[in-house]
Amino acid sequence: MKKVVSGVLFFVILIVILTFLGFVFSPKYLFKNVNLNKISDVDARLAKEENYSLDIIVLGDSLSYSSISPLEWWRDYGYTCYNFGLVGGKLTDVKKAYSTILTSQKPKLVLLETHVLYRNDSRDNEVNNIITKAINSIFPITKYHDNWKVPFIENRSGSYKGFTISHTVAPGENKDYMIPGNEEDEIVSYNIKTLQEINELCIQNGGELILYSAPSMKNYNFARHNTLCKLARDMNVKYLDVNLADEDLHIDFTTDTRDNGDHLNVYGALKATSYIGRYIHDNYSLPDKRSSDIAAPWNEILEEYTRKLAE
Repeated sequence: MKKVVSGVLFFVILIVILTFLGFVFSPKYLFKNVNLNKISDVDARLAKEENYSLDIIVLGDSLSYSSISPLEWWRDYGYTCYNFGLVGGKLTDVKKAYSTILTSQKPKLVLLETHVLYRNDSRDNEVNNIITKAINSIFPITKYHDNWKVPFIENRSGSYKGFTISHTVAPGENKDYMIPGNEEDEIVSYNIKTLQEINELCIQNGGELILYSAPSMKNYNFARHNTLCKLARDMNVKYLDVNLADEDLHIDFTTDTRDNGDHLNVYGALKATSYIGRYIHDNYSLPDKRSSDIAAPWNEILEEYTRKLAE
């Protein structure tokens, strides 16, 4: 009998702890009670931009906001771009973010970094999806368990149009990780469906979707390249694999990564941004807004950004 009581007491305490943690790690509580910058929220970031002023947006997870610096394009071409990459974002999160962005912006180009296609949303199985939703409803900690990292995530002030500047150098090897072959690394069907829905949103709102893969030894290989090329062909969208742009890009993973070849640091990001910017300039006709009404605040931010780069 004593063992039964102890067992019941254990589960009661466990349920109380899980319920408490679910409350503490909920976004509503964290943003209200932890000293976080709310600019990480898409709505808050949009509020700082003039309505219908952005001609380019960047979507994805951390590989997106660590690889494209919009202010480089403003300085060189007068393009208005914002990087809406999400910390740990999954493709469904990206779709929701894009839908929110469309309430006040109609970007002509939508750049989607492809790593989110390989983040499994665990929603292919509808039964599993229903069970997961039920568990998340009862114990929110299962939904918000990753939020423990939020207070420690690098402060993304949003001052640089969503780009995170990192001068950290944590070298990786300069090894050949894009070895040609015929293998493919399949993408789960739910993510393909969600991507198709994002593309439909682009078309309906006068935009064009461009898929791109940022240089990353830890996240890309030729099998993924093959799959992404085929997917882009099937969807009739452009795909830029920056991992294969060595001759023009000169990424050096001994100096251009902040975490051993996973994400680019600022030195690698400037190279990737320049490469993709040249592609856009050569293939699309976007307005140069450096003489427009919105130029003054963009130039002010550019000055601060330039100083930050030199630190």
